[in-house]
Amino acid sequence: MNKKLLSVLLILVMTTVLFVGCSKEDTPKNNTDGKTNGTTNDKADDKLPILGAGIYSSSDNFNSYIGKAIVNASKGVFETNIEDGQNDQGTQNNQTDTMLAKGAKAIALSVVDTTAAPVLVQKAIDAGNIPVIFFNKEIMDQELLASYDKVYQVTSTGGDYGASIQGQMIIDYWNANPEVDKNGDGKLQLIVLMGDPGHTAAQPRAQYVKTTIEEAGIEIDLLEEDTGMWDTAKAKDKMDAWVSKYGDSIEFIVAANDAMALGALQSIEAAGFNNEGKESDMYIPIIGIDALPEVLDRIESGEMMGSVLQDARTQGEVIVKMADNLVNDRDPLEGIDFELEPGAKAIRVPYQPITIDNLDVAKETYAE
Repeated sequence: MNKKLLSVLLILVMTTVLFVGCSKEDTPKNNTDGKTNGTTNDKADDKLPILGAGIYSSSDNFNSYIGKAIVNASKGVFETNIEDGQNDQGTQNNQTDTMLAKGAKAIALSVVDTTAAPVLVQKAIDAGNIPVIFFNKEIMDQELLASYDKVYQVTSTGGDYGASIQGQMIIDYWNANPEVDKNGDGKLQLIVLMGDPGHTAAQPRAQYVKTTIEEAGIEIDLLEEDTGMWDTAKAKDKMDAWVSKYGDSIEFIVAANDAMALGALQSIEAAGFNNEGKESDMYIPIIGIDALPEVLDRIESGEMMGSVLQDARTQGEVIVKMADNLVNDRDPLEGIDFELEPGAKAIRVPYQPITIDNLDVAKETYAE
């Protein structure tokens, strides 16, 4: 009798332990973030889609700022990081292959060589009709843009690429500061630093800034015009030779981007110019394009005359919003306060003139 009672008790204990153990396994575990690890709340289900993104070169200051803007705008929307194409199309092609192999749901690229755009688009099509958004460097191949319904581009205003604004700023400065005409000949003794000849904006910027000035009735004496390849060091090297040659007879320096404007400034300051801003004994006004954070203090101090803002933050936000729309089969312009230029399939974010009088506009653009 005692043995039977003992056997019953042992069976009851084992059953209780087994039931408790099973109950524990079935109870969801709470995470520190308040979510539960169950089949309906698995982390894999919450994983963000991938936006494959790349710039043509991190040596291009403005390109890097657009990349940063894309990363910031992607928070909570996409998983992304910015690949550096290192100014080599083969490298960027391989990076694009890797993005697609990892399951990118959309691709956003500042392409190294615009003639490679068809290859990149075909890669996206072959990977399952993945949307492609080109930015910064404009794709001029209208047939390519028309051939694929999921390819778009986000750029600044096309045509003159901000150079007409730059030219008008120079006109206004010339008219307000007659001392700019140092030799009193009524001509503007001008230095022009051009961008990379392979970039779609390089030639138009050089052309339109001069045309705008001349159409206002100001004659130009073009002292020098050559490429600084968008690069600070290369622009400084060019300017070192020119300031040695022309000295204080230079009346204005135009740079097609801020990186080259900074190189020109470094050069002339080493030669004794602009160190005290407009109050310097020897002064040459300099204007760039981009209105990057690193030049805003130079404008405020008077070392540079001004710049033309390309709105990197807005471009990054538009790129991400458009990618999100395309991935989710919405209208590509849903929630975007810009119109699409039909032939170019482009959203154009306008340029803005920046001087000491409206630096807050540029500073706000780059505020976190």
